[in-house]
Amino acid sequence: MSRKRKTKRHAAQRVEVLQPFALLRRRFSTRAQVMATLVFAVLGVAAGALGVLLSGNGASAHAGRDYATSLDLRDAPIAGFAVQTAGQSSGRAKIIERIVSAGAPERLTPALAQPVGAGDVRPKIVLIFDDVGLDKAAFDELLEMPGPVTLSFLPYAKDIQPLADRARARGDDLMLHLPMEPTGGADPGPHALKTNMAAGDLFDELAWSLNSFTGFVGVNNHMGSRFTQNPQAMKRVLAMLDQKNLFFVDSLTTSKSVAAAAAASVGAEIFVRDVFLDSDPEPAAIRRQLALAERIAIETGYAIVICHPRRETLDIVGPWLTTAPLRGFELAKVSQLTDIRRNALMASMGMR
Repeated sequence: MSRKRKTKRHAAQRVEVLQPFALLRRRFSTRAQVMATLVFAVLGVAAGALGVLLSGNGASAHAGRDYATSLDLRDAPIAGFAVQTAGQSSGRAKIIERIVSAGAPERLTPALAQPVGAGDVRPKIVLIFDDVGLDKAAFDELLEMPGPVTLSFLPYAKDIQPLADRARARGDDLMLHLPMEPTGGADPGPHALKTNMAAGDLFDELAWSLNSFTGFVGVNNHMGSRFTQNPQAMKRVLAMLDQKNLFFVDSLTTSKSVAAAAAASVGAEIFVRDVFLDSDPEPAAIRRQLALAERIAIETGYAIVICHPRRETLDIVGPWLTTAPLRGFELAKVSQLTDIRRNALMASMGMR
């Protein structure tokens, strides 16, 4: 390229680079007009950025509420300390209340400096996956994760028994995830137990779910924020479960649940979940709930934790299952809860 053509190109480039305010000066004749325009421009950009930020947060919060509502968890308490069960000391409830009141820990428990010896008592975490059976790919992924865990199958999922047999062969516990009536517009699915059912119809639907597959050791509620508030309905269900030597885990989808009181009146065995991991599906929220579960287990001996086999949850819980034993926790099965609760109660009373 010739020297003359290079000079012309460089000159054109210099013309395009204008000094500050040059464009505005071309359009406006006074400095006051220039400054006024700049002020309005800055305010407009700031307002736009704020609008984007608020709309993003609002959309995220709205999505979180929709997610919780779809699972009938909108009114679920953060932890089950408000509900007492037979065999659970009020001291444990007070400890959990104190932990929750202080705010969920921001970090998980650090790794142990030395491995835990066989004779040491490790804090136990019972992890229950709800809604199992609908997503076969998620089920396969669960079986590739460290265990043991507890898998709670929905009775209306297709071809449950082969999945249940695979989970049992791996050493996991099975539960029946019993559909119950919610308070809002969430759909619990077919054969759900409802408060307006006559006793005969209620027992027929309960029997249908109980016969959907074999091998489960207990039952927990799928949704049920309305049903678990009804004392008579819960007594009927729990009495039938007790006859079949099945315990009940109250998923505690509402703080108004009467399941524990109903169980005490009919002599049925019941447990109440401590922590929901993913009522808020945001990764940071799931990690905070895991840290809360760890703190409860450390201070009370155990924690009953419920979550769902959804992508956001599996991405966080999978690695956690790998590291939890290295940090001093024991992954326990739901069938161990009777002994776990008794030992924790004895320890709190200085009997161990």
